[in-house]
Amino acid sequence: MNVGFSPGGFGFGGPQGVMSTQDFSKELKNQTNEDLIKALGDPKLSPMAKELIGKELEERMNAKGPEEAGGGGEGEGEGDDLKKLLKKLQDGTISSEEIKKLSSLLGVDEATLEKAKGKGGSGPEGEGDILGG
Repeated sequence: MNVGFSPGGFGFGGPQGVMSTQDFSKELKNQTNEDLIKALGDPKLSPMAKELIGKELEERMNAKGPEEAGGGGEGEGEGDDLKKLLKKLQDGTISSEEIKKLSSLLGVDEATLEKAKGKGGSGPEGEGDILGG
């Protein structure tokens, strides 16, 4: 599938502008979890790009195995938790406790997650940008 979309201001090595989902997914593999979380906080990032980033983070967590991914729970359950927490992070509705859990799952600093949190509280742009309104 070669559907084009704009990844926005995501600072990848590829050309800025429209790139295929396949190219974008390849670029995601070269980024750290922290870079991916920072990208989720970018209001210029398209909803499709945010979805691909979420999938990449979930794949990474599942590949680690439950003991390395922040606990001894079921891998699938943690994947569901990750999806819910990433959605809350993007919406700006994530609690401090949930940020701690997400930090543990992804191995990303809590301060980084706070910065990537939905931009509703930091200015006039709001969560509408993230939902692709």
